Amino acid sequence: MRVYIAIDFDNPVKDYFDKITCSIKKHFTNGSFTTRNNFHLTIRFIGEVDEVQVDKIKEVLDKVVLKITPFELLVGNLGIFTRKKTNILWIGLEENPVLSLLHKELSTLLKEEKIRFYDKVFMPHITLGRRVELTSDSIELNTLIQYERISIPVRAITLMASKEEEGKLNGVPIYESKLGVLT
Repeated sequence: MRVYIAIDFDNPVKDYFDKITCSIKKHFTNGSFTTRNNFHLTIRFIGEVDEVQVDKIKEVLDKVVLKITPFELLVGNLGIFTRKKTNILWIGLEENPVLSLLHKELSTLLKEEKIRFYDKVFMPHITLGRRVELTSDSIELNTLIQYERISIPVRAITLMASKEEEGKLNGVPIYESKLGVLT
């Protein structure tokens, strides 16, 4: 099973990102855009694991949430990453010390449990599209559309599994731990 730890958004937040994605699509000639149900914030990508490792990851989530109280994230600017000759359209988040602490604590506890994960620089963002191509290179992304920079409530962290459904990968929640709550 291929898994990752994420903040899974509630429906109004998913609607918000879906609205932004729909508004911005017309400015791209190509791209595969994130579907409404797949909007999330990956905190730590783990990869392939077995059932024993899944149980250890659940224990890690339950431990880390005791140290973190619910908090808010603020939406930032649009941007594009170029990875492996492909463009990824994303929307960033304002720097948040609680999110940084959550990421650090998860990494520490996963290492202690000998759970391997992809250890790259953490740049919090929500992917809006992959393999995107702008209609013009001179377009400044953040002037394409007007959008409210909302505050996103974070009340839990979720272990997600990537599952193929109808030829597409979807993130499916398999376990959730509420922040600041004993389980």
